[in-house]
Amino acid sequence: MKFLKKEEFKDSKWSAGVTTEVFIYPENASVGEKNFDFRISSATCNEKVSNYTPYKGFNRYITPIDNVMNIETAGEKFKLNPFEVLFFNGDDDTKSSGDVRDFNLIYKKGLEAKMYALNINNFEFTTRARAVIFNYDANLKVDEKAFEKFSAIYLEGEKVEIKGIGKIIICEF
Repeated sequence: MKFLKKEEFKDSKWSAGVTTEVFIYPENASVGEKNFDFRISSATCNEKVSNYTPYKGFNRYITPIDNVMNIETAGEKFKLNPFEVLFFNGDDDTKSSGDVRDFNLIYKKGLEAKMYALNINNFEFTTRARAVIFNYDANLKVDEKAFEKFSAIYLEGEKVEIKGIGKIIICEF
């Protein structure tokens, strides 16, 4: 298990706000070069309409974490409430509206991944391969260590016990 702390996340500007890279795999990959297998990030969307960067050859999951998000991808419109997860093709033209912070998993086509949100009250989790668990807003503990708000843990084939009540997002790959 590796703790991924907020102060270690990488921030960068994008056309509609700031994106915060929580995790990238492999670790030496670059989002700019699009040579990653999996990338987990959170972004602010401060514009009336936010046009998403296309990720040809990738699939995506997204969820708003603080407000309602109106998103349009491949000509279909969705209204997502906080922690509702949408899967879409990274090849498709995508845009959203709403002053919102979102959470994303982008992964290379041909690989398998999933992302889902949970409200927990003491929770045991075992990953088969790799997983990142993101703590949005709660004071949690993992194996008796503090699991701070807006931080994450990276797991490889491990079982963890998360104590406390709050919202988490799990990305498995």
